Amino acid sequence: MANLFKFKRSTVPGRSPGNGDLVLGEIALNTYDGKLFFKTEKDGQENILAISNNYNDLVNLPSDFTFNIAGDDSSQKTITRGETIKVSGSGGISVTADAEGNLVVSLNSLAANPLVFTTSGSYRTLTGYQESGSTYSVRVAEFNNNLLRLTLATFTPAITSLASPGTNLNWDIACTGFTVNIDNPSDYTSEYINDVANVTAITGSVSALNTFVAGSKSATPAGGVDWTQVFTTDGDSYIRPSSTSGITGGSANITVSYSYYNGSSTVSYGSTSTISVSWATPANGISMTNLSGNTFLQTYASTTYTVTTTGITNAGNISHTVTPTGGTVTNSSGSGTFNFTTPIHKDNTGTARTLNLSTIFTRPVAVTGSSYTATANASDLTLTSSFTYPSFWIFTTSTGSPPSNADIVFGSGYESAVTVLGDQVKTFSATVNNPSASPRVFWFGVRTAASQPNSFQTGPSASLLTNTAYTTNSVNLQPDSLPGGYTAEAFSLYGIILQPGNTYVSIA
Repeated sequence: MANLFKFKRSTVPGRSPGNGDLVLGEIALNTYDGKLFFKTEKDGQENILAISNNYNDLVNLPSDFTFNIAGDDSSQKTITRGETIKVSGSGGISVTADAEGNLVVSLNSLAANPLVFTTSGSYRTLTGYQESGSTYSVRVAEFNNNLLRLTLATFTPAITSLASPGTNLNWDIACTGFTVNIDNPSDYTSEYINDVANVTAITGSVSALNTFVAGSKSATPAGGVDWTQVFTTDGDSYIRPSSTSGITGGSANITVSYSYYNGSSTVSYGSTSTISVSWATPANGISMTNLSGNTFLQTYASTTYTVTTTGITNAGNISHTVTPTGGTVTNSSGSGTFNFTTPIHKDNTGTARTLNLSTIFTRPVAVTGSSYTATANASDLTLTSSFTYPSFWIFTTSTGSPPSNADIVFGSGYESAVTVLGDQVKTFSATVNNPSASPRVFWFGVRTAASQPNSFQTGPSASLLTNTAYTTNSVNLQPDSLPGGYTAEAFSLYGIILQPGNTYVSIA
């Protein structure tokens, strides 16, 4: 049987056989770890080296060991027993001095695979990325030009601030404070916005932050925690517009700055939010109701008017004075009725009838710090009035006795025997009944100033018509009680003789 040679050996994990007491040329084995040990000597320095199937080399260390890593920013490293150093410039290498005096140089798992996946059943979801010894959340994973691109989570909080009771206020409404809203990113929790640091005015003015009444935060600030906080004004605090006199509303733009926890301490945060408030400029207006619907025989004695204001909330901060020309008003401090000194008829519409409005606005002390007033003026200088000129028809006994004003007009309207048609119409198509036992004259009246008819037909029905003879005449119409400056209106008359009973009449 051949001779069997056995090396120094150990079956204990992590042990160096012979406790590192090897002589030059001697070999030892750790049969558990699968490592082969031998001694080297160079420049008077003896070291135990190991050969294994791992990415590790073991070097005997007496106590401390200093080594260089090419390409590292700080190339010289010192390590003691029991210590591990990650060498960032060496492509993901860790150096460990173990308790037995061995230096272990290891390839980190980071260098092998920096992607972090979470497991859910048969699914693996990319959630992290390891870099320089730190793990970052993956915010977005996407393909860009057919390459996988990861957007890593960074500290990107959303911060907003909003004025109370709103960003657009009426002239007489005070800004009563502001609210901040903080959205700390939930995928980056090592840093977070934790407080409001200061407020400063860009336009308008604002008191110091510590003068505001600060409400409790909705949640205790921490990484990934969103919170809001309300600041309200009291006797010492304010947000005021840029305009503190005159009628212009003005604005206020306030910068809000914050502090944040940066992972080790609380410092000033670089980004800010803005409180923006605009105050309306008040305006007044007055408007008369234009007149329509009366005939040329009638007059208008009055009209209504409406006083309006914009940009003001409280009626107690408004004082109106209405001044009329050409009449009187029922309400000199607001909307009402304008009674004309001379009623309006068709011939005096150009007479001046106007309304002027003066409004005093009062701005409360809470808005600007001191109360003051401003005046605005408005007017309605044009009142439109229109009249209709109805066409009509009426019977008389003969063409020699055309109807007169007395036959047609009663007071400021029409006699009951008159059939009133539309405004200045020149057409007529209908069956007309002559209730008399003898022929009578059907008179069709059209305002002379309007377009006139030129076709006259009669017959037993609309489908059996023939041209018929007609007589022309005219009449001047006016109301029985004649207003000053009124001129009678001329109407052209067209007379057609109709037999007793029904006759279809067509005029065009």
